[in-house]
Amino acid sequence: MQQFTIRPKAPFDFERMTRRLQGVSHEMFRYEADALVRTLRVGGKVYLIAIRSTGSVEEPEVQVTVRNEASREEAGLIESRVRDILTADVDLQAFYNHVSQDPVLLKLTKAHYGLRFILEADLFECMVKTVIGQQVNLTFASTLNRRLIEAASKPLEHEGELYPVFPSAEQVAALSYEQLRENQFSQRKAEYVIDFARAVASGSLDLEELRSLESDQIMERFIKLRGIGRWTVECFLLFGLGRPNLLPAADIGLRNAVRKGYGLEEQPGEGYVRELGRAWAPWESYVTFYLWESLNQKEPLPSPLTNPL
Repeated sequence: MQQFTIRPKAPFDFERMTRRLQGVSHEMFRYEADALVRTLRVGGKVYLIAIRSTGSVEEPEVQVTVRNEASREEAGLIESRVRDILTADVDLQAFYNHVSQDPVLLKLTKAHYGLRFILEADLFECMVKTVIGQQVNLTFASTLNRRLIEAASKPLEHEGELYPVFPSAEQVAALSYEQLRENQFSQRKAEYVIDFARAVASGSLDLEELRSLESDQIMERFIKLRGIGRWTVECFLLFGLGRPNLLPAADIGLRNAVRKGYGLEEQPGEGYVRELGRAWAPWESYVTFYLWESLNQKEPLPSPLTNPL
């Protein structure tokens, strides 16, 4: 067992972040006492990690325990991955300062202070789950994710408990379309998921190489693949790579949040959101994230600007 401590940049509200995960019923995480627990595939091996906050929002500290056997070198790789997952190095205060002159966004940053993205564990997992989530509700997408996990991989057993393991590209590539059809995948969705896995497993698509590319280059590369469109790539850039400067202006949820927050009479179009978003750069992703979260607020945001443009 290995333990290490991560000290993210403040503010960092671990409790708020984990509550959001619970709200979206993330199928890979468990909540044991005050720890966030999941399996993690690093360097071809599967580890069971527990993440626990031992600090505060303004003086954040996170303790990570690798519950199964790992060398010091392996623990170093896991630490780097967990830092990425928790977006520990993102400077939220710089984001808050940048949008502080917008009354709507100022209220949002106060309401969700310390909230940041928790990224998917690896790029393969992110893209597969995003493809599965196309044109279905969150509940059914979660069901399909669980069925894929059960069909393609074995759980990790630790101290008598079983923990789900997201399958590798090779494991998904070995499935047949019929196996996924038997688990309520549509024929097209089964093909999209398995064909994508086969491209990764064969080496014709190198996901790690994408980290060094610009977002528009990644978009250009991915939309050539069957079953992957602009929305899917935008989700991948947000929740896989954690790009801070992405604006999914066509997203209905974002447009609804802009309408609600800015007191517009009608839902704005994509062009309107892009024009409004010029002032958000280079933090468009975080403005989008906070606006999405505003849709879950019970009381409406104030509407100081009837036309922010």
